[in-house]
Amino acid sequence: RIFDPENPMLLEYGFLMDNVLRVQNLSKTHNNHFELYPNPEYFTFEERVKYFKSEYLTINGRNLDRACKESDVEVKIGNGYCNITSLSRQQLTCRPPTEAAAASDSPSGPEVVVRIGSSLEYRIGILSYESSNIIMDWGDNVVFGVIAGSVVFLLIFVALLVAYRKKTSESNRVLRNMQEQMDILELRVAAECKEAFAELQTEMTDLTGDLTSGGIPFLDYRSYAMKILFPNHEDHIVLQWERPELLRKEKGLRLFA
Repeated sequence: RIFDPENPMLLEYGFLMDNVLRVQNLSKTHNNHFELYPNPEYFTFEERVKYFKSEYLTINGRNLDRACKESDVEVKIGNGYCNITSLSRQQLTCRPPTEAAAASDSPSGPEVVVRIGSSLEYRIGILSYESSNIIMDWGDNVVFGVIAGSVVFLLIFVALLVAYRKKTSESNRVLRNMQEQMDILELRVAAECKEAFAELQTEMTDLTGDLTSGGIPFLDYRSYAMKILFPNHEDHIVLQWERPELLRKEKGLRLFA
């Protein structure tokens, strides 16, 4: 049955003593009743292992002082006992025993157990003393390290991926520009080649026409030799073959021969 902690259930009480009627319902006679409250609830530690670093230990709960006093509660830590200093509606505060007194056979550390009377028992969790275990629990530390490493690796991977995509985009843009410039240069060279080929065809046609109509132009040996020996001297004395004195000398030489 669920009880309302603010409105306890009132129970009548009395004694059956033969036929004595005035003790059969003492609650009515003295206007006093038994108040029935819900059992107190003690919460377990939020962490798997609680590290004790101060002078007092605090245990949270609900309805802790509704139906019991400090003397009704016993807190045991390992093989030692935690001396209760205060008990309120939602918290219990006690002074833990020394590390040696709380030593137990459990490898993980002494366990905190709250007992109320002989029927209620609450296992709160494992308590670790600062002097015996300053370093964080290895299991939690490993999990935290794995998570942190995964996050760092993911961030590095994303940064490398972004840098790679940016570098690839830039390289593609440069390659595209170079390809466009090469295409333009190729078109320009092709146009110039076509134009030069057309001009060459025209010149070759003119030259072939000259050769066909007039033949290959050449000079006799004497004119060729004179132009080679005396270039740019059309009126040189040596080139004047038609002079009368030369004709007479040539005739005399022929006769002498």
